[in-house]
Amino acid sequence: MDPFVEEKLTELGLERFIPVFEENEIDRETFLLLDDETMKELIKLVGPRLKLKKELQSLVKDEQAWFAPAIGGHDSSGFLENRLRNVRRRDSHKASKPPTVMVPKSPLVSTVDLDLPEDELADSDIAAMTTWLKFHTSPTQQVEEMMRKTCRARATLIRTENEKTVAEIIKEYPRLIDVPGMIEQDFRILFPTSSDSLFMKWPVTYESILTYADKQISWREILNFSGKLDTDEQKSNMTVHLLPLLFPPGMKRKDGKKGPKHASTEDACTSFIQVEKVGVNISAFLEAVKKCQPFILAVGQLESPEQVFVVVERQTVDCGSLLKVLDICFKLFYILDMTYPWECINLWDFVQKFIYGLGAGKGRHKSVPSVSLLINFLTSAATEPSKE
Repeated sequence: MDPFVEEKLTELGLERFIPVFEENEIDRETFLLLDDETMKELIKLVGPRLKLKKELQSLVKDEQAWFAPAIGGHDSSGFLENRLRNVRRRDSHKASKPPTVMVPKSPLVSTVDLDLPEDELADSDIAAMTTWLKFHTSPTQQVEEMMRKTCRARATLIRTENEKTVAEIIKEYPRLIDVPGMIEQDFRILFPTSSDSLFMKWPVTYESILTYADKQISWREILNFSGKLDTDEQKSNMTVHLLPLLFPPGMKRKDGKKGPKHASTEDACTSFIQVEKVGVNISAFLEAVKKCQPFILAVGQLESPEQVFVVVERQTVDCGSLLKVLDICFKLFYILDMTYPWECINLWDFVQKFIYGLGAGKGRHKSVPSVSLLINFLTSAATEPSKE
């Protein structure tokens, strides 16, 4: 077995495929020449194959040198002769094209595999459906069916076409945003065991979180709230609002400077949820939005908002309730393959690990102590015998 190939597969957690690569005599040279079709033959599962594809892209300086699509009727294989010919032809046209602005993507880490079966549809059928969906929002049943059938291909492309911005992804797949239920449908297909987690866990959890918050912080003062929480819905809503206060604001490295940049508590709160008064001009609000990552917009009182939306790329998804908007906002990070906002990363790390059970997911490999403390508190509260 070629030591280079064995090392790379082990690093990616793909040791179980080593015998297949050895049987097919894949050495370092042929490893770097693997194309999509060959990888499909070697690795049937989509998730592990995506990991390998991403690794190959990072190993080769030219992001498309390892696999050059066909040009001028020539083959699009990974064989060296064809590959070099196609790359040369493509490079000859680069000078006339404007430079591509690269936007950082957020590939799922190794703890969240997309082990999806192969699509039964031909690539041409998937492409035809994708084009049809760009221009149709009805009939609803047909839209839902085509979105379901193209989900796996869509997830694969979003995670591999790293040059596309979020705005371009939404333009390519507009029905994700403007047809109700499509975000949930995609997430259910990709992560079936986690899809209903929030609605199953939250009703038996939010009161414990509220109790924990009462002991840890002066959340009423921080949120400038002096009202009463008379109903279960009001208690649940307020618990959503105070989540950013339970964890330290995030920090990130400053470009070209020493030391990290620390977010304020206000930064952490507004990157998670922004509250506006009734009567706010939504169009003007969206026009002023600068961030691309999903966040929650609540209109009205903290405990009883009149409207709630997920905002992403200056577009809104109307959700109807704070619990629903929390669910949709979280799922969008995975459907669009985006990083969490650094200002409130610890909040989403908690939601991801405790509520949705997605392991390391897009959060931290090692949670900050406050996340672990709250998870331990809630776990203990759930196992305590009832006092009734």
